[in-house]
Amino acid sequence: MKCDTLVIGAGVFGLSIARAIRRLGREVVVVDAAGPGAGASATPLGVLAPHSPDRWNEKKQAQFEALTSLADVVVGLEAETSIDIGYRRCGRLIPLIREHHVALWQARAVDAASNWRGVAALSVVTPSEDWLPRDAAPFGAALCGLSARIDARAYVAALARSVERIEAGYRLAALEDGAAVFDNGERIRARHIVLANGAGAFEHLPDLDDETPAGRGEKGQAAILRLAPGQAVSDLPLIYRDRLYIVPRGETHVAVGATSEREYGDPDMTDTQLDSLIDKAEAICPALEGAEVIERWARLRPRAADKRLLVGPHPTHAGVTVATGGFKTGLAMAHKVAETVARLPITSGS
Repeated sequence: MKCDTLVIGAGVFGLSIARAIRRLGREVVVVDAAGPGAGASATPLGVLAPHSPDRWNEKKQAQFEALTSLADVVVGLEAETSIDIGYRRCGRLIPLIREHHVALWQARAVDAASNWRGVAALSVVTPSEDWLPRDAAPFGAALCGLSARIDARAYVAALARSVERIEAGYRLAALEDGAAVFDNGERIRARHIVLANGAGAFEHLPDLDDETPAGRGEKGQAAILRLAPGQAVSDLPLIYRDRLYIVPRGETHVAVGATSEREYGDPDMTDTQLDSLIDKAEAICPALEGAEVIERWARLRPRAADKRLLVGPHPTHAGVTVATGGFKTGLAMAHKVAETVARLPITSGS
């Protein structure tokens, strides 16, 4: 097979990039080992949360721009595909469990007023006892108005419908200049190849100067709970405490997660670590009393060695662009990564 642009990976990065390149009028073929959203992009959480607004830097500015521009991307994609992507600027509650945390977050609220440019506010509030009771937030909670949620699976489905040409059953075996070889025996030549297959991309990148890998997959586990009759959470903010997210999903479902595991066995199997997260969430949030676990989920999330996005030319293969390393920010940053990749000059490898 031969094509103009080959995108390897049908997650949120690969599909966003394919869509951006396709809108420039170029031919795009997307291949994936298992199909759209089979990896970390299909997280049940769908959290879109900014870094803290203090000590502002280039990284935080880039994330702010991504978060504030995503709503327009969603509107356009929903109009194009008729798929409800479930984007809501719901806000995020961060329980304050020490008295000095109040002054800390009040100071950050001042930074937010400056750095967020009036788009959203950060404040210290007294949350609803039914959602985040006083024993879980003894000094109130910081409410981050810039935080949002998105139905990650619907987002990927909409991107896939927009892209159209996606082939499953293609697990990357090797890269060449201007070609990719797959486990199924196929060799696809392309003027431009985009390596966007999440944690799998690190297998096809050289080690860093200190001989450490360019990145790794870190296992994340999450669950979806169906609330007991009479509970409704659709308009409530998500909760973040001690690396645990509690995220409303529609009217009667809540997602909880996620772990961040460097050592693991089966990357796609859940275990007692997820049980512990569920127990912790139920202890924090009264609305989860009597809820039923209806899905348990685990996948590898791509984390670059320096914790940054890896976006740019492949260090050793001409005509190949790398786009991975989203880890916890991939859903928010995907459309911006796509814009960057679509603008990059192509050094043809074929």
